[in-house]
Amino acid sequence: MILLNQHNLPISVFRPSIIGCTNSEPKPGWIENMNGPSGIVSGVIIGFLRTFAIVGNNITDIVPADYTVNALISVMWDTVNRYKDPNKISNEPKIYNFVSSVESPLTWSEYITEIVNQYNEAPPLQSMWYIYFIFYTNFWVGKILRFLLHWIPAAFIDLSLILCLKNPKMLKMYAKTEYMMDMLYIFCTRQWVFDNTNIRHLWSLLNEEDRKIFCYSLENFDWKSYIKNYYYGIREHILQESLGNKTKALTKNRKLFWLHQMCIVLFCFIVLKICLIFT
Repeated sequence: MILLNQHNLPISVFRPSIIGCTNSEPKPGWIENMNGPSGIVSGVIIGFLRTFAIVGNNITDIVPADYTVNALISVMWDTVNRYKDPNKISNEPKIYNFVSSVESPLTWSEYITEIVNQYNEAPPLQSMWYIYFIFYTNFWVGKILRFLLHWIPAAFIDLSLILCLKNPKMLKMYAKTEYMMDMLYIFCTRQWVFDNTNIRHLWSLLNEEDRKIFCYSLENFDWKSYIKNYYYGIREHILQESLGNKTKALTKNRKLFWLHQMCIVLFCFIVLKICLIFT
């Protein structure tokens, strides 16, 4: 369906993909919400999320928040200039797709791997469990994994809270979180292809000074540095932790690691016993 601009108003359509933290302005890694990857990463690094729907080879298509603002300002400038020229006025609004997948693709596997690398350097102090997660693509396989890795541990924690005369909360938290994950399922398991010809053409129209002030080109983008800033941005702005607790956090993380290994050994032992009983 094509929408027509019959009154020739100065209108353009600006469509960014997944908006992540800032790359440089007002500071590297600045973020203030848990939308998109920020919520997933926050849940994973504190040990709350242990399974989620993602196809590792798919492109994430994340764009920095400050680059998005710069691109939008540039689109506004271009729109005004186009409508000043009667020969360039069109009944069809121009669409600007601001994405990273065309110029600088990044897969989910690459993104998660770099997050884990940063986690090993400075895990959060408030982690409830050692980092551990399993990807899935099949919806029903995901239901089984959630039951084993989320609901059963949550039930035990809630039971312990009840025995301590406290209000249970873990099952409610997982119910809310997984409702949001179900809404994102289609976006995390499918590959999306975008055409950003208009936004790249707009970049070619900017002079050198404007490119420095309103930088948004993602060609040759340094994802490793960006993801590092993303991780520490989540740690600082979402989890409210400073690097001053790094030593204490690493000590706690080592304890969580060995506790995690003990649980795996115990689980394997129980499964083996069950198998021996029925054979």
